[in-house]
Amino acid sequence: MARHAVEHVGIEPSPFLRTTQFEKRPPQSSITLLNESQRRQLASVATRVTMPTRTIVFREDTALEWIFLASEGVLKAFREMPSGKRRVAAFLFPGDLFGLAEDGRYVNTVQSVTPATVYRIPNEALTEMLRRDPELQFHFLTKVTHAVRQGQRHGIVLARRDAAGRMAMFLHMLEKDLPGGRSGTIPLPMSRTDVAEYLGLSLESVSRATSALSRRGIVTFQGGHSAYVIDRARFEKLVAAL
Repeated sequence: MARHAVEHVGIEPSPFLRTTQFEKRPPQSSITLLNESQRRQLASVATRVTMPTRTIVFREDTALEWIFLASEGVLKAFREMPSGKRRVAAFLFPGDLFGLAEDGRYVNTVQSVTPATVYRIPNEALTEMLRRDPELQFHFLTKVTHAVRQGQRHGIVLARRDAAGRMAMFLHMLEKDLPGGRSGTIPLPMSRTDVAEYLGLSLESVSRATSALSRRGIVTFQGGHSAYVIDRARFEKLVAAL
């Protein structure tokens, strides 16, 4: 596949970034519930983009051009605060829709956490398709509703006073959202800094939280890249406590 730089479409040019047309039958995790006609419609306007780790997909407050659908890998949506701190608003997993805007401008910056693949769909073309196809409109509304639930869940996590509780709820989220999470081992593809910025904690507090979960025999952390729930009953009880 020929490599080429991407023009001004919200993704910073990279010699490693490649684009191809939307596949006729994309991965099941990315586009579910779509019939063949709807896949063909999206294939006519969407582009598949692959990118390495730490690629900026688009920046906060830039003009809306594309709606994105995550296909592979993990991304994060964050905002730079006036204080200079960064707040991660959400992690994005395969199947997540992102790029929705306010007053025609993106509200967050999105960056890949791991090597990632996304489908980018021109906003105007997608809007026109949704007007013509109520079933497709319902499908995308379902994905938007999922994004709203993620935001609500994040707010509940931040309401926890105890760092260990926040960490447990975060692990529970990953267990449900990441492929393979239910196998017993929970992948941790993001850095500890990413986790701290999502949980609203310092790096030291994240370290103390992981140590507390390990010391209490609830969760063990394996090399910083995965976790394993040792005591399921106590883990679920901690997640549910507010």
